[in-house]
Amino acid sequence: MNAQKLTQKSLEAVQAAQALATEYQNMQIEEQHLACALLSQQNGLIAQLLRKMNVDTDAMLAQLTRSVEKLPKVSGPGRPMDKIYVSSDVDRVLNEAERQAEHMKDEYVSVEHLMLSLIENPNSDLKEIFRVFGVDKNKFMEALATVRGSARVTSDNPEETYDALKNTAPTWWNRLGTTNWTQLSAGMRRSAM
Repeated sequence: MNAQKLTQKSLEAVQAAQALATEYQNMQIEEQHLACALLSQQNGLIAQLLRKMNVDTDAMLAQLTRSVEKLPKVSGPGRPMDKIYVSSDVDRVLNEAERQAEHMKDEYVSVEHLMLSLIENPNSDLKEIFRVFGVDKNKFMEALATVRGSARVTSDNPEETYDALKNTAPTWWNRLGTTNWTQLSAGMRRSAM
């Protein structure tokens, strides 16, 4: 994975996952660390998308944290303080997220690519958490389409664009007389022509 292709929020999530692994004295970053980091981002896109899917994000975060607490801990003189490794599962998730971005014709790997890759490649613990909370690819893609529409990730800070879209949506809704994001995005595309 080319780290230069990560958006600011994706890089923050990977760094937060590393910090979480350090905090819990884990030797490597696991999928649960990355999922916790994505869900914990302040005003984060992933939490917003999961709420659109009617997921209780607080309960899901609590379950993810319990899963992190159960991971093997390494302490003592044999553990280098500044060394945290990436598990093979997370390495696969990061590489698949990059492929997802390319497939979606995006220039950067954003948080939605990371989450989509986690959904498609969960380890056994994460798979069970997703099952319990009803998180699957189809629901996630539907929620993503309501926020992102057909927009592409062409900067390292696309979430600001999504937020801007969200903040202007009521004005557009009023003008278009609709609360349907598909109609809204189509109206925006027509007005841009």
